[in-house]
Amino acid sequence: MEKRRYTLKSLRIGFRALEDNDFQNLLKLDMDPDVRAFFPGGVSTPELLREKIAKSRASFLEKGFGEFSMTELKTGRFIGRAGFAGLDDGEIEVGYLLLKEYWGQGLASEALVALLDWARNSLPVSRILAYAPVDHRASLGVMRKAGMRYLKTAVAQDTKCDFYAYLLITD
Repeated sequence: MEKRRYTLKSLRIGFRALEDNDFQNLLKLDMDPDVRAFFPGGVSTPELLREKIAKSRASFLEKGFGEFSMTELKTGRFIGRAGFAGLDDGEIEVGYLLLKEYWGQGLASEALVALLDWARNSLPVSRILAYAPVDHRASLGVMRKAGMRYLKTAVAQDTKCDFYAYLLITD
């Protein structure tokens, strides 16, 4: 197995910035209707995935954050993607998406905790937001388990969502 360079690691996950060679893995992840069941637009397209990789790479260069490819440290296998994106109002959101064979193992919670820890030391903002549709109990549970606090219920992408926040700077 090749020696990989990770931007950050958790107990079971290695995180590195998305690269062009992640395309096939992202295709498997983002074109699975079960994985994308709570996304308003449904499954992604190859064109949108290529754009996602390019935008993430540019975001890391310009803003210092973007999306990571997640690898299972024990096997070196791709397990999903997670990371940060800027919102229109200047806030930063965190998100995560795992291949369904990795669901139910606590990996989403582990990933979110690692990302929030990384953000505390790497991003010059006071808080990070996350949101999911109000009926996506699993994702909302991950946010609570990672220490995020309920902020509000609002419409995002034409869907009623619960928003959570994680304070990076505390008094």
